[in-house]
Amino acid sequence: MIRAARLLAAILPLAGLAGLWAMSARTYEQGTEWEVPIMGYDPRDYLRGHYVEFSYDWPGIETDAFMGPQHLCLEGTAPRIDRVIVPVSGPAEGAAPCDHPLKAGEGGVYGTSALARGRLYVGQDRGAALQEQLRNNDQRGIVTIRQREDGSFTPIAIRFRPLTPAERATRDAQRERAEDLRPPPPIMAQ
Repeated sequence: MIRAARLLAAILPLAGLAGLWAMSARTYEQGTEWEVPIMGYDPRDYLRGHYVEFSYDWPGIETDAFMGPQHLCLEGTAPRIDRVIVPVSGPAEGAAPCDHPLKAGEGGVYGTSALARGRLYVGQDRGAALQEQLRNNDQRGIVTIRQREDGSFTPIAIRFRPLTPAERATRDAQRERAEDLRPPPPIMAQ
């Protein structure tokens, strides 16, 4: 009898951990996958592990004014986002219906800023390859997120594609504006 109790005491915690792992894996695998353009990459931090840190570049939202609201509404057919709307009142009574809501998770790395910034963990072997791709200014980073029914989401993958002609023109115009705003070098007296 004591032997059976000891065996049960050893098996129950393992069964509980297996159940928690299965529930977590099931939750992670559920949802709709969307492809979100990103910008402002930081490839990794050796003290905290390997990851890519980025800012989301939501279609339809002016990036400079975007401080990271608590809720967004995605419009389009997965995985393509046509545009994103910032709801005025969030998912409340009287608000316009949203078929694909996103919400900032309070418990994540970025908390209430999770809709402005993101982080994707990558393996050490992939970190070096990503670092090279991140340096290439002729590519556009795309992060795949998995959005669940409750509005929570998880970044799950990253890929790169060549810039479109319109994206190249925008990039070049921004560079020219930045150069125009640079103060002239001081004149040295001789």
